[in-house]
Amino acid sequence: MWAGVDWLLPPRCGGCGEPGARWCLKCQSEVVKITPPICEVCGSSQRSEGICPRCTAMPPLYTALRSWAGFSGPLRNAIHRLKYDRDMALGETLARPLIDCLTDTHWQVDLVVPVPIGPSRRNERGYNQAALLARPIALYHGLAYRPRVLRKKRDTHSQVGLTIEQRRANVRDAFIAEEKDVRETHVLLVDDVSTSGATLNACAQALVEAGAKNIYCLTLARAL
Repeated sequence: MWAGVDWLLPPRCGGCGEPGARWCLKCQSEVVKITPPICEVCGSSQRSEGICPRCTAMPPLYTALRSWAGFSGPLRNAIHRLKYDRDMALGETLARPLIDCLTDTHWQVDLVVPVPIGPSRRNERGYNQAALLARPIALYHGLAYRPRVLRKKRDTHSQVGLTIEQRRANVRDAFIAEEKDVRETHVLLVDDVSTSGATLNACAQALVEAGAKNIYCLTLARAL
């Protein structure tokens, strides 16, 4: 489908805006990939293997989180285009490295769930950018895709500019999951960016309360 769209409307790179491809080789070469050593739980970079001090002191409710790259440079531009400029075709392109990330983790997953957005934001934007990343992952790996088993009960404020504690308070009890769909399952939760992990943890809480066994999180980028 997207190949047909590109033929009718030649694409521009999501990272630099140059014509010819949705994501060019130059922008790909500038991506700051998240590589070991990383925390075994939250996936943040650190000097040695093991669990980081923050996860040791306050373990998150998700089992593990991994991110492909740092939220900077061309990747930051591309995510902004996907999120705010209605460049929906970028979802399929940017999902490809996440497909490889999931392969590398060897996680045992039953279903793929995108982090939901609130009603007002969905009405304003018309789509959920996390869903555009999650669906290709599910299709490639032959996993069940369940975009409606997790939903946002209320609109929250933007997380931009908030402290970690403010972020946690902002999304606390903001999500609810369908028990009949997630009980005894291993869930892959997908989002575009992880900053403090507060949103992913709040989603994980809803899934745990609904009976999910393990919640693995995968994001395209994370704040450096």
